Amino acid sequence: MAAGTKTIDQSVYLTSFVLIALHRATSINDPILQLQRHDSSMKEAARYISQHVLGVQSVYVRAVATFALTLYDPDSGMAAQLLSSLESLARQKGNPAVLRYWQESSLTADWLSPDRSSGQTVETTAWVLLTVLLKGRINYANPILNWLTQDQNYGEGFYSTQDVVLTLEAVTAYSSVVSRAVLSMDINVRYNRKGTLAQVTLTQRRPVATPIQVTQDDDITVSTGYGSGVSNVKLKTVYYETSSTNQNCNFDLSIELVGPDASDVPSLRSPHLVACAKYNPPPNEVVTESSLTVMKIQMPTGIEAYLEDLRQFKDTEEPLISHYELQGNTMIIQADSVPSDNFLCVGFRIRTEFRVSDPSESLFSVYEPQDRGSMCTKQFSYKEQKLQRLCVAEHCQCMTAACAVYRGSIDSTLTSDKHIQETCSPHIKYAFKLKVKSSSTEGDFVAFTATIVEVLKNSDFETVSSGSEVELVKKTTCSSVDIQTNRQYLLMGARGSEVTLSHSVKHRLPLDSDAVLELWPTDCGSPACQDAVLQLDNFALDLQLYGCANSA
Repeated sequence: MAAGTKTIDQSVYLTSFVLIALHRATSINDPILQLQRHDSSMKEAARYISQHVLGVQSVYVRAVATFALTLYDPDSGMAAQLLSSLESLARQKGNPAVLRYWQESSLTADWLSPDRSSGQTVETTAWVLLTVLLKGRINYANPILNWLTQDQNYGEGFYSTQDVVLTLEAVTAYSSVVSRAVLSMDINVRYNRKGTLAQVTLTQRRPVATPIQVTQDDDITVSTGYGSGVSNVKLKTVYYETSSTNQNCNFDLSIELVGPDASDVPSLRSPHLVACAKYNPPPNEVVTESSLTVMKIQMPTGIEAYLEDLRQFKDTEEPLISHYELQGNTMIIQADSVPSDNFLCVGFRIRTEFRVSDPSESLFSVYEPQDRGSMCTKQFSYKEQKLQRLCVAEHCQCMTAACAVYRGSIDSTLTSDKHIQETCSPHIKYAFKLKVKSSSTEGDFVAFTATIVEVLKNSDFETVSSGSEVELVKKTTCSSVDIQTNRQYLLMGARGSEVTLSHSVKHRLPLDSDAVLELWPTDCGSPACQDAVLQLDNFALDLQLYGCANSA
């Protein structure tokens, strides 16, 4: 049950499942697997449910409790009372009813795509069907079965594994108690004026046909000349809409198509695509990473992917992804999990097969297969960007599309003199020793809040001094710039922005190709690390004493 549900609903819900589990476990024919001596436990569970279920507000919990009591005692007076109350809450279509289902009283909308509420509606209806079948009320069950087996969510199926399994259980229970004709049908689907559309054969092994897309503006005729069994036809008008991330989205997304020569890494000098995702756990969620996650990247028109580049993310000791394939022009990538503390990024080279004068936007989507309602989407296009806009309120600045030079490991060749020479280059406007305190995601960027420990060079920001707070901003796709909180760094850069807010001034420093970020170790356990810190300390001292006057 979701957090915030009333205590009585939670306790009845859990007790009902315990009663169902105990009843089924004691009904196993195998003497080795069968649980025994649980009669008193089941009796007490049934008594607790009977005493408290009338105080339950959730229709879903009432449906589970009704099934549990009916399973334990088909002649239970409380079970009969609960079933009668559920019948009064049924939502029906047709007179007499053709469709019958149950959902929470607060829900009124139909679903164009599955979400948590639609999944609960399916589960509630399945529990009622199971209860009605225990009572042998086949005529009342038929409209319920019709609703469950119709395609309620076109193109997406059910919402979760749980409602799929429960529906299968209910449909299986129905088929075991209802006698039926052997299904064997040949069906013709025709346009009224434009000829045959499709021919479908339904059998016991293939009782459901795949959807048929109607592309012509014409009436449809469905007919069968012979065969046995009963079949239903459903016609839907579907509108496809490319939408942005929905409100139930559980992921932060970033995707970027980068042109040639945007990186110093040899493998990334060709045009390439980088897609990133980070998990945002729902409120009160204990798990801090997603379950099996699918990333779908619709390739822009005329662009082909080097599929083999993804092998490096899969065939390693600690793989980031578990599967990848190209389906048509869509790249499908699966990951066993996506973390919530940092972005999971994958990238691959691309090539232009043919050029399009005005390319349309493509779609990047990420979702958990068992939680389709949390699908996140982001649009992107193949338009090479040399600069990107970075804005705070109404103030914007440009940062180059490439990533900063990042030095996260010890390099014995970086002496004090080399640091001074680099810092005193004309294009370097500032050099700060700083400590990173926290980070946050802002769309396609990650912002790091840092405190200035020491100002080594500063020709642009008069108000920045030791103790000042600044923001470092990098693109989420720059996964190689691996910044950690509570660590110290040397930052050198050529540009930044000073934004005056209502009561303060905010300094934002972009980590782009004009910036250099180097780890400044604080805890060293090796001679190489200690020597590196000594070189950095000497570099800082020399700059404070002599500045850049003698750097040449």
